[in-house]
Amino acid sequence: MQYILTEEEYNNLLKQNRMFLEDQNNILQKLCTQVADNLPCVRFWEDHDPLEPCGCILSKKHEWYCDECPVQDVCPNQYKEWSK
Repeated sequence: MQYILTEEEYNNLLKQNRMFLEDQNNILQKLCTQVADNLPCVRFWEDHDPLEPCGCILSKKHEWYCDECPVQDVCPNQYKEWSK
């Protein structure tokens, strides 16, 4: 069975989908930031305590790069910062 949508119905579906994806992205970003701020990580370039979290660049607590972040592969942040 096929349904024919009006342009308004179609636009509403697109809007709902966009809002859903934005909500999911925000939830994922919050989780990634919490992990980066609380999970201990080892930085190969410094002699810091390995029990210290690397910290997220989005939180105001830390000013690190994303190099050793434990969630760098799944983090949705489009403006990651890398050391040189």
